[in-house]
Amino acid sequence: MSLLDDVSIVVTPNGYKAGELYAVIPSDGAADMDVTRATDATRVNESGLIEDVLANVPRIDYTGGGCPHILAEPQRTNLVIESEDFEDASYGEYLVSYTPNFATSPSGVSNATKLTSSGAYGNMNLSFTKATSAITYTQSVFIKANNYTLVNVISYGASSGDRVQVGFDLSDGTISTAASSTGAFSNASATITSYTNDYYKISLTYTTDSSAQVRPYMQFPAIMDGTNYVVIWGMQLEESSYPTSYIPTSGSTVTRNQDIFTRDGIGSLINSEEGVLFLEMAALQTTNTNAEYLVISDGTYTANSIMIQLRSGANQLAVWGYSGSVYQIAETITLTDITDFNKIAIKWKLNDFEVFVNGSSVYSLATYTAPTGLDRIEFSRNGTAHFYGKVKQLQVYKTALTDTQLAALTS
Repeated sequence: MSLLDDVSIVVTPNGYKAGELYAVIPSDGAADMDVTRATDATRVNESGLIEDVLANVPRIDYTGGGCPHILAEPQRTNLVIESEDFEDASYGEYLVSYTPNFATSPSGVSNATKLTSSGAYGNMNLSFTKATSAITYTQSVFIKANNYTLVNVISYGASSGDRVQVGFDLSDGTISTAASSTGAFSNASATITSYTNDYYKISLTYTTDSSAQVRPYMQFPAIMDGTNYVVIWGMQLEESSYPTSYIPTSGSTVTRNQDIFTRDGIGSLINSEEGVLFLEMAALQTTNTNAEYLVISDGTYTANSIMIQLRSGANQLAVWGYSGSVYQIAETITLTDITDFNKIAIKWKLNDFEVFVNGSSVYSLATYTAPTGLDRIEFSRNGTAHFYGKVKQLQVYKTALTDTQLAALTS
């Protein structure tokens, strides 16, 4: 007998339309997820290109290549008012010059800009007024090199003594000088990610000082003579502790709203007395906020529910369970890397609660009372504390699978 003989709900990166993500099982639409995002957004399509996605359309994303995933992100604003026009007056520059519309960008359009530097340590820069408090930002840009290697990404406060910086090697896609902070800046980290057409997305995340200014820079240590240069596209600065998907701007800041996934009224597809919730997912950052949940419930999560919570501890998630308004499960589990895809299965049944992760049992409870009235799945906790991450598959079973089956399901 196949495991799919016992499954009642299967949601994968499948068919969709505005406002809905189609379930594979059942095929009659009963478990299709309702999708809300009040603004346009972007995704990486199956060709590896960045493309616009209209409001309320779910994002089936192919970042990293291979199998697609459902992308759910928080609201973010790109504070750069011209993300692709580097000749705009909002940019400052020293020893650098631009050739717009020089090359094909990660969107597949010929709107990327060639940048050359006539002297060592040429730079391009921006300046923003901010609140007089410490704020966490992530600045990012898409860049590729032609016979050029090193680029430094820096950010200053009002004083150059308060700063953060990192060095990238574009020849092999590595961080050549580790992210570090000086003065009142802190929490420096960086990423470099490969994209189509030989681009990298480079990012620097940091917490500022309490001055009223933040000044992002991109600096080029070596002279470019015309045969060696870089191509840039898609500048972004966001209040965020990690880089999110690209938000294009043209003349003003742009906000991308959060992705919300819910489905209620499916009590006939969920067996409250026994069952399994299976999820293959990756978080968007290593440490989260303690306020991101994926929930099966009766609509009142503190009455009857089974919840997965992304935790603030590094690579941690928690499993929660309420039955009859009494919480019975509150177990924290540490993963090797929560930003990688992990397979998680939660089994519930009277006196038999168990959690499997990546083929192994990591928690069990032999004194458990099953919930009642489970009738919905939410990427949130009653409309708040939304889950943000990447999901390859979500399944619900109406029977409590055996340990052998759970090990196979999560392997």
